Amino acid sequence: MLRKHIPSMAMVACCAMLAPAVHAGTMLNGDQIRALVSGNTTFGKHEIKNGMHGYSYNRADGTYVGWNSKRGATSGKWWVEGDRMCRHRDGGKPFCQSVGDNGDGTYNRYEKLKNVMRGDVHVFTWTKVEPGNPQGL
Repeated sequence: MLRKHIPSMAMVACCAMLAPAVHAGTMLNGDQIRALVSGNTTFGKHEIKNGMHGYSYNRADGTYVGWNSKRGATSGKWWVEGDRMCRHRDGGKPFCQSVGDNGDGTYNRYEKLKNVMRGDVHVFTWTKVEPGNPQGL
């Protein structure tokens, strides 16, 4: 009897792996992202790169300065494009990510995958957002 169900169970498991990623909390629109980030400092950790962490002061003029545990001091530009926050680190490539509000003062950033069957992947968590430039960057 169990042998009859093994192919069905394998199919269910396979389909579950192909299901799009589920976003936590409420996804922010472009205006909400801009209001959250502009003139404020974001602190966070990378979910994929072995716990890399850091912070960025996001100036209202669209530039940022910061520090992270991989590169040390960092700087570049930030902007909002549609409902995604974009960054271009000096010496790096530009990228854009959607932002989800977890409802507890933390925010997840999601990056689109090239495999459209998987949806977006959670790559970074802002653990807190503080007004202004408390780090004196």
